[in-house]
Order: sequence, then C-alpha cells, then structure tokens
Amino acid sequence: MWISLCAFSAAYANDWGISVPWEEAEVLPPEIKPYELPTLKGQAPHYNVPTPALTPAPRVDPDAIFNTVLKCYPEKSKFKLDLNLVAGMKSNIDEYDPEGWPEITEHYIGIVGKMPLYSTTEQSRERQWEYQRRTATATSVASFTQSLADRNYAYRLMGLYLSLEARAQLRVKKGGANVSEQVALLEKVASSHRDVLAHEAKIVEHRLAWVAMCEATYTDQMNRYLQKLAYLPRPTSDPQSR
Repeated sequence: MWISLCAFSAAYANDWGISVPWEEAEVLPPEIKPYELPTLKGQAPHYNVPTPALTPAPRVDPDAIFNTVLKCYPEKSKFKLDLNLVAGMKSNIDEYDPEGWPEITEHYIGIVGKMPLYSTTEQSRERQWEYQRRTATATSVASFTQSLADRNYAYRLMGLYLSLEARAQLRVKKGGANVSEQVALLEKVASSHRDVLAHEAKIVEHRLAWVAMCEATYTDQMNRYLQKLAYLPRPTSDPQSR
C-alpha cells in the first residue's frame, strides 16, 4: 500500500513539476573500451574482402632484355693494337773521321715501334673481356627476372595476410581467440612487406646498374624501358564493389 502510494505521489509530482526527496538521478555506467591491438596497416580491410589479385604483369622476355642491354653498352674501341718500342744508340766516332760532318751524325738514338698486323694477344684479350661482359649481364638479367617474380609473389602474400589479420582482430574482439593469433599474423604481414621492399631494392639496383653502363645517348630510353618492365601491376577491381 505504501509503495503504491509513493509511486502515485511521484507520478503526480512529476506531472506538476515538483521534485520529491526520494527521487534519484539516473547514474550511467562509465564507457570503458577494452584494448584492441591495431593492425600493421592501421585500417585493416574487411576479412571477407581481401586484397584482390594483381593484374597479370607483362611477360618478361629475358633474351630481349639481355640483347637490349648488350646493344646499349658503349662500342668497343677499335684502336687497340700491340705496340712494342725498341730503342738503340750508336756512335760513329771510332769508325769514321767526323771532320766536316754535322754534329747530329756523330751520335744518334733510334726508337722503333713494332706493330703486328695480326695480334693473337689482343684478340684473346678481347674475347675474354667480351665473355666476362656477357656472363655478368646474363647473371644480372636472371637476378632481375627473379626479383620481379619474388616481389609480385610477396605483394600478393601480404594481401592475403592482411585479410587473415583483420579476421583475427575481430575474433579477438569478440572473445573467440587469443591475442597471440593476431600477433602471429601481424608478424607475417610485416615480414611479407619487408620482402616486398627488399625485392624492389634489388630491381632498382639492377636497373640503375644497366643504365649507368649504357651509352649516354640511350640512357633515357633504356631507363624508361626497364621501368615499364619493373612496374608493379595494379590489383584487379573487386567484383563486390561493382
């Protein structure tokens, strides 16, 4: 009876704008946000929409790169001959009477240069130099091609790890998994991103080395050609976003 009367009095007082002493203000609980481990990227994509696959890159032809780089090297010098100098001195004082002779004929020194028409030494040197240049170029082209494939693979792998990392973050937030699951995937994302940068640095190293050894008139063309080959293709558009 007393409770009903108090409730009726409170309702009646509220209707008239009268405060009663037994009213209490509504106390809201504090908003506490639990710690959430961020992703490596900051804003992770939705785990159901991973980073799309890369657009197929242009086919790299190692033979074409090899031949182009060799043609871009400066032309070999054609003035490379074996020249042997032979010096000699002779005096005519004891053999002839030098009286009345010009002074230049009493003593003379001769320097003779012997230049063979066919130099096996120079040809052997040229063959060795050409072999070393071609071998070094072939090794660099192979490493350049491998770095392109490794870079694209690491980039695609990083996209998949980003999706798994976002999924792990949601599982940890809902209490369905331990935070160690997200930490492990975060480390994989960081490792794959480091691999992308390392392979990209190797690509730049080979490209700049070829451009530096190229003839000055072809450096710009060669650099643009290699940049097009080393360009990271854009991801394909997401079908769900269309």
